[in-house]
Amino acid sequence: MRFSLRRLGMEWGKIGHQRGKVEYTLSAYQQNPYAGVFGEVSYRYYSRLFKTLITIWAPNALLGYSVYTWANWEYDRCSRKLPSQFANEKPAEAGSE
Repeated sequence: MRFSLRRLGMEWGKIGHQRGKVEYTLSAYQQNPYAGVFGEVSYRYYSRLFKTLITIWAPNALLGYSVYTWANWEYDRCSRKLPSQFANEKPAEAGSE
């Protein structure tokens, strides 16, 4: 017989067995995760949230937008034909197709 943790009843999230232990859970449909977000949440939560937005998200968003704008501008600039590059060309003759 092979030794395995599964045989001993140890699975992910169920490590071991305890007698007399009673667990009560609330259904996910009965929970209200946003209860009290606008009234009872402390000042510290909002100050940390805005600090994170200002120090981490805003610079990254601005950097990403500026790189995106520069790349589009550079692509348009490089794909443009300059008339001076084609000044010495002669038009194609009508019968030489």
